[in-house]
Amino acid sequence: MGWEGKMVFSSALFTTFLIAALIICVTPGPDMLYVLSFGIAKGRAGGLAAAGGVALGMIFHTVLAAFGVSAVIAQYPEALGILKALGAGYLCYMGFVLIWDMSPISFSEDKQGWSIWRIARKAMTANVANPKILVFYITFLPQFVSPRGGPVYLQVLLLGSLFVVMGFATDATVGVLSGSLGNRLISSPKGVRRLNVGCGIVMFLLAVVVFLAG
Repeated sequence: MGWEGKMVFSSALFTTFLIAALIICVTPGPDMLYVLSFGIAKGRAGGLAAAGGVALGMIFHTVLAAFGVSAVIAQYPEALGILKALGAGYLCYMGFVLIWDMSPISFSEDKQGWSIWRIARKAMTANVANPKILVFYITFLPQFVSPRGGPVYLQVLLLGSLFVVMGFATDATVGVLSGSLGNRLISSPKGVRRLNVGCGIVMFLLAVVVFLAG
């Protein structure tokens, strides 16, 4: 079976990737709160601009991860197994953080005077300059690479591109609905807490699936 079939049509890892990526996208995190804050301050245009800037930063990290990971694996083939193990551990770490996160939702920064272009540029710059995001890509994406699925860089690019699309779709929706969503998040801390705990538990389960499948 070719690379397309492995990655797109019949791979259990690919299905696991979609579930994990969806959970990461819909769980309130720094990027989503960033988009929310601009959507609340500047309306739909501000939220969409922030979502677009975040997506551009994610594209940057996708390209770096794709060619960086493929170069390492080409030099050290055994590195793929190490990255998969690290990735499963990272999913467990994310689950732990989600379950024990007690921080309140806050949108205190004043952004009323920001232009749409400044919002997009700021979002992209903050995303590109954050080394934690690159570490996330390097540990998260290789878990779902198939050793017989074709060139590693192409697989990582495909996975990363799908993650960017899913992330932008989620953030754009959040930006458009920012007013009502922001009010709900602030007024329903117990609901956010339940969402985090549920997503954290699923992250642990996905880590087990990825470890066994790898």
